[in-house]
Formats: sequence, C-alpha cells, structure tokens
Amino acid sequence: MTGRILGFDDTSKTGTISGDSGNRYDFIKDSFKEKIELKKEMKVDFNVNDENQAVDIYTIRDLAQENANTAFGLIAIAITFFFGFIGTLISRVALAKQSFGVAIIPTLIHFVITLLILIPFIGWLVYLIGTAYYMYKNYILTTTGRE
Repeated sequence: MTGRILGFDDTSKTGTISGDSGNRYDFIKDSFKEKIELKKEMKVDFNVNDENQAVDIYTIRDLAQENANTAFGLIAIAITFFFGFIGTLISRVALAKQSFGVAIIPTLIHFVITLLILIPFIGWLVYLIGTAYYMYKNYILTTTGRE
C-alpha cells in the first residue's frame, strides 16, 4: 500500500500515514526499514498489520520533486552569483520559503562581506570566497530545506 506521512512526533517516535485509499494508519519509527529523517508529506510504501498499524515502511523517491528541487537550487546559485547579497535574500525567501526574519541574518552577513570588495586584493578574495559560500548554502537550503 502507498501513502504519505501526515505527521511524526520525534519525542514519542510515533506518527500517522494517510494511505492512498483514504484511511489513516499509525506507525512507530522502528517500522521504517531505512534510517532516514522523517518529513511531513513524504511518500511511503507500507504494509498493514492486524492492529491496523503501518509496518514494513519504505520511502518512495519522488523524482519529479527531486528534479524540481535541483532546478531551484541551480536558480538559487545563479541568482546569488549575479545579484550578490540581494540574491541571497531572494533565494532564501522566494525559493527556499524561509521567513524574512530568518533570511535577513545571512543576507546581512553577505552584505558585510560584499562591502569588503572595497579593499583591494584581500577584500576581493574574501568577497569571492564569501559569495561562493552563500551560493553553496543557498543551493543546499533550496534543494533539501535544511542549512
């Protein structure tokens, strides 16, 4: 049977799956056959035991979503490269769906790094390294949702 994870409580190690049939099934983390981080809306394949609980759970890769995330990640790299610290803000707010309050701190740090471009040679080097760092971080954030 297939479905999606509706939610997971990390403290009690329990969660609920909504099957494609419309039924809901409780599960425990030990029922997963893979050691992965559980996320809401993750596609899964599972069996149901006699107590109507999901067991023998495996994740189903969503290749279309992975391809879309990779494309958004490459867009984040390009935006950050061409627009600098403004690109960092755009990448984080528009592509990675971070709140403005969370995205403003890395944007301000990137802005300060950008100001160092006014210092010949060393400032240029720091700017290039800093921008490359934010290009990488924005890519990872956009593709995985984690920093």
